[in-house]
Amino acid sequence: MRNTGTQSRLSSYYSVSYPDFPSIEIQPNEVVLHQEMGKHDILELRYTLLTPFILKALKTGTPVQLTWKNDKVSGNFFGYTTVVSLPIKYQDYQETKIQCVGASYPLKDSTFKVWTNKTASQIAIELAKKAKLKPMVTPHKTIFTQQSLSGKSYWEKLNELAETIGYGMQVSGTELHFHPIDKMINQFMTTIPVLYSDNSFVSPFNNFNAPTLDAFEARIGDYLENPSEYNRTINTVIGVDPVTGKVYSSTTSPNKVGKSIRTTTKDPLFIKNKTSIVVNSSAMAKSLSEAASHLGRLSIPGKGKAQGDPRIAPWRTVEIQGTQGGGDGFWVIKKAIHSLYISGEYGVEFECCTDGVGGNKPSAFRPSSAGAVPYRNIQNDMIGNSKNKPSVTTLNSSKTLVSQGASGYKTAPRKWKGN
Repeated sequence: MRNTGTQSRLSSYYSVSYPDFPSIEIQPNEVVLHQEMGKHDILELRYTLLTPFILKALKTGTPVQLTWKNDKVSGNFFGYTTVVSLPIKYQDYQETKIQCVGASYPLKDSTFKVWTNKTASQIAIELAKKAKLKPMVTPHKTIFTQQSLSGKSYWEKLNELAETIGYGMQVSGTELHFHPIDKMINQFMTTIPVLYSDNSFVSPFNNFNAPTLDAFEARIGDYLENPSEYNRTINTVIGVDPVTGKVYSSTTSPNKVGKSIRTTTKDPLFIKNKTSIVVNSSAMAKSLSEAASHLGRLSIPGKGKAQGDPRIAPWRTVEIQGTQGGGDGFWVIKKAIHSLYISGEYGVEFECCTDGVGGNKPSAFRPSSAGAVPYRNIQNDMIGNSKNKPSVTTLNSSKTLVSQGASGYKTAPRKWKGN
């Protein structure tokens, strides 16, 4: 059986293609992909060659596809070119840089609309379809009497809705995922990369097949400040019935909601009153206080560097091994920067989080440790994903470009579509 904790340092491969310009076969010398929870995927392509055709053809909104892999798995990026630049430097080659945004790019659009008596999940499905993304959405029970889209983009509204009800939101490929925190984590646990450190004094860069983890630091503590307003605190939501004047109150704790990732999670140290949240029923008070507690669960941060793996992506799980401390176990990825080179090198810098220390806490949806062979999560399929067939990504128009200058977001509106 192969060792899941080691990987070849020169076995990665990538291919960049432009569906509207199949004649562009030259590959970039460097590819950098930025991924983060709640943000658009950003792809940077760096060519060591000046091509006037690329400058003329690749307008903002031209479809682009990246396929990359290590010696275990592969990944796909679908997006649109946004910026082409030619930095001038005193060096022995001319560089061309192309920046792209993922398939979530159409969600930058905005309009004015008011929804009445709708759930956040229903609104998310509607916005996903507007951007031609496949909605992978879990229903939520809270009905909002009114939600407005004014002065915000579709993307900003989706993030706002997810934050309000304690959901996770991310666009993966051409799928828009909008799920509770636990389900967001569970659905990507069928194949988990192992990031292993052997703690030797020999540089891991000296070996062809080397341990997958180059560096890692976990910050273990009972209370660590988070730049967002959601820290590991007990959350209290209070509201008043507008008709009867009755007071509704609900208090929840991050370690009392959801399914823990680790075996040991400690009680929060502080209490926070969520004065910015308005409720008008006891059910809504309970639902939104639980939402705030869910968002504060993953409060222990970590960061590291590893050999590249497409599975290291927002909301996905990695297993850290060999750190000889509280770092060993499952961690959920918050941010990842993938760097690939034409020489075959592939590395990733990542930030991650978890909810406690100790061993992994298995459940019906989560294994006790990463396995060597991927599996299908039948239980997860049975609770809602079985009706969603595997996604197929296509372009929504088969119109052929006649002029190389006729591409672009508005000129030839070809969009990636999730089916």
